[in-house]
Amino acid sequence: MPSLFDTPGFIAAAPAWSARPASSEAQGPAVVFDRIGKVFGNSPGTVPALADVQLQVARGEVFGIIGRSGAGKSTLLRLVNGLEKPTSGTVSVNGVSVGELDERGLVALRRRTGMVFQHFNLLSAKTVRENIGLPLKIAGASKAAIERKVDALLELVGLSEKRNAYPASLSGGQKQRVGIARALVHDPDILLCDEATSALDPETTQSILALLRDINRRLGLTIILITHEMEVIREVCDTVAVIERGQVVETGPVWQVFGSPQHDATRALLRTLVHDLPADLAARVKPLHEVTAGEARVLLDVRFTGADEREPDLGALAHALSVDGGRVSFVHGGIDRIQGHAQGRLVVTAQIPAAAAVLELGDGAHGAHGDRGADTPAVRAQIAALVERARQHANHVEVLGYV
Repeated sequence: MPSLFDTPGFIAAAPAWSARPASSEAQGPAVVFDRIGKVFGNSPGTVPALADVQLQVARGEVFGIIGRSGAGKSTLLRLVNGLEKPTSGTVSVNGVSVGELDERGLVALRRRTGMVFQHFNLLSAKTVRENIGLPLKIAGASKAAIERKVDALLELVGLSEKRNAYPASLSGGQKQRVGIARALVHDPDILLCDEATSALDPETTQSILALLRDINRRLGLTIILITHEMEVIREVCDTVAVIERGQVVETGPVWQVFGSPQHDATRALLRTLVHDLPADLAARVKPLHEVTAGEARVLLDVRFTGADEREPDLGALAHALSVDGGRVSFVHGGIDRIQGHAQGRLVVTAQIPAAAAVLELGDGAHGAHGDRGADTPAVRAQIAALVERARQHANHVEVLGYV
C-alpha cells in the first residue's frame, strides 16, 4: 500500500510535472510583482490598497505574506491569478504578464494556479469526492479520469475513507484537506493560500501546515500564502514579506526577519512570539539607585538572532557573567530553531560584583556598604563590563533594570 505522502502516479506522469526544471534559476522566479499599485475607486483622498510593491517569489519556495487586517495581503494574492487587476505595474507568472492575457489565457492561468480558501468554499450538497472532482467535470474530463485523479488526491491528503462523506460531517481540518485536494486537481505550478489556517484550532493548523510543507517538498510546488499569524510563517515559510498599509516594509528569509526585525510593523507582529517579561518579574524591576549595593543584580535581555553559525552556549554565557563566583539565573525566555538557525531571547540576572561598592566607599565602610544605593561610578563600570562579557556569547545584550 502506498504511503500517504508518496507522490501520486498521475502527478509524476503529468506534463507539468515532467516539465519542471532541474534548476529553478534556469527559468527565473515563479512570480514577479513589479512596482504594483492598486486603488479601489477614484474619489479624492482614496488610500491605495497597494503602493509600489516589488517582490519576487522563487520557484519552488513557500513564500509568506503577512500583515494586519486591511494591509493589502488578499489584494496582492488575487493579482497572481488575475482575480484583481493592478492599477499600475505588472504581475508576471512564469515569465508571462498576467495583464496581457485574454479570457482564454486567464482560464489556463487559473488552472495552473490552485487556490485554498479560508472558509473552505465546499458545496454542501456534494460529497468529498464530488467537491474535489468538480473542476475536472467542468473542464470536460472523462469520468474514469476524474475518479483516478480524485482517488490519488484523497490518498495524498489522507481522506480516502471520507470520499463519500458530505462536508457537514467533516471537521474543520478535514474540510481544509478537501480544499487543498481540490486546488491540486489541475496539477498546478503555484498554490495560493488565503488565510488557509485562520479558521482552525492550533493542533489542526499544525497538521495542515505539515501537509502544505510536504506537498511543497514532494511536488515541487511554489506556495504563496497570506496570514496574520507569525506562527504560520515560522512553521512553513522560506521567505516572508511584511505588508503595512499597502507597502512592503520588510522582506527576507524567515530566520533573518524573525531574528532581527527592522521595521516597527514587523516587531509588532512578532510580539505574539516574543517572550515578554512576565508581570511578576516586571514588578520587581527597579532603577539602579533603588537597589542595595551589596545585593544588586542586573537584569539582562540577551538575544540570539541566528545570524552566525554558532549555537547559543548557555554554559559559556553563565561563566562569563559569574564574576567572583556571583550568582547567575536564567529567569525567562527560550530558544527556537527556524530554518536551521537557533534564535531567541533569554532574560538573565547576574550579580554585580560587591568589590565595586567596597572600592567606592573605601576600606572603612566595608561592613556597611550593603546598605548604600548601588548607583555609583564603580558599580556602573562593573555593569558595563558584565554587558561586554555577555556580548561575547550573544548577538544583542541590553540592560532591562535591576532587582
